[in-house]
Amino acid sequence: MKNVLILSALLLTFSACNKEKRFSRKFIKGEVWSVTAIRVDGTKMPFKGEWLISQDVDIYDSVPQCIWKLGSMDAVFEWQFQNKGKSLQLNYMQLCAECEASEMDTLDYIAFNLTGNYSVEQHRRNKMKFNSTETIGYLGKSVEIAVERK
Repeated sequence: MKNVLILSALLLTFSACNKEKRFSRKFIKGEVWSVTAIRVDGTKMPFKGEWLISQDVDIYDSVPQCIWKLGSMDAVFEWQFQNKGKSLQLNYMQLCAECEASEMDTLDYIAFNLTGNYSVEQHRRNKMKFNSTETIGYLGKSVEIAVERK
């Protein structure tokens, strides 16, 4: 009986990690994702562009990155699926230690405001949708991000 309990605990631990890895692999495999919509309280924001997902990353060894490109602007997120793939953490990453405000573009400010914990509403091979009310810039407001594999 004791062996069965130990084996069950190991299988649960392995499958929990395995789901996060599986969700992350789908995201990484996409390489380039088009941002199809960002909505704040139902209002569409004009920022779309592409997310370039870092490749060949071990999600248990380091935090993967996403470069958001929109025209001549770019911003960097660190991302991580959590809770067996039910949530996604996005963290804006400032590339220079002591940037002046004049060196940052609009996309940097938007990425900073979108930093937060998102629930994964849709996770398909070619489409993903994330929702949050816990972002830095829109606390308490419903934020939805939709992306499609390019």
